Amino acid sequence: MADAIPEALPVGPEDDDKRTFAWDLMKASNEVIVGFAKLMSTISLTAIGVLLSLAKLVGLGSVSSGWQLALLSVACVLYLVAVLVFSYVVRGQRIDISPDDYDDVVEQFLAAARVRQRMTNVGLGLLAVGTSCGLAVILEALSTKA
Repeated sequence: MADAIPEALPVGPEDDDKRTFAWDLMKASNEVIVGFAKLMSTISLTAIGVLLSLAKLVGLGSVSSGWQLALLSVACVLYLVAVLVFSYVVRGQRIDISPDDYDDVVEQFLAAARVRQRMTNVGLGLLAVGTSCGLAVILEALSTKA
């Protein structure tokens, strides 16, 4: 008897309302998060070009010390890792929706939103550290050039 399949209740208008609510919640939360993560991925890739252009402008490369090139490389790698993190945020996530129980849907959305928020914060942190490394190299090059 423990293996018996319970009979499903017929789908009614209340279930349609819950299904519509779940769909609207998923659509609204995904649009904002995915849009921001796409934007930040583009900004991260652009930051690499800007940093390398600034490095060339101030004359880094030919007579630079090893630590300047290493720090410049670290900044570029951090930007690339930030792109990967933001791409992870954009990826789709599976949410289990059962017509018998919609109560767990909101909890699953909140859990997915928390993970996306944490990953977005990690990506922003990587951008901040990469920018700090890049600025340190550029400012040091400018101070020794002057």
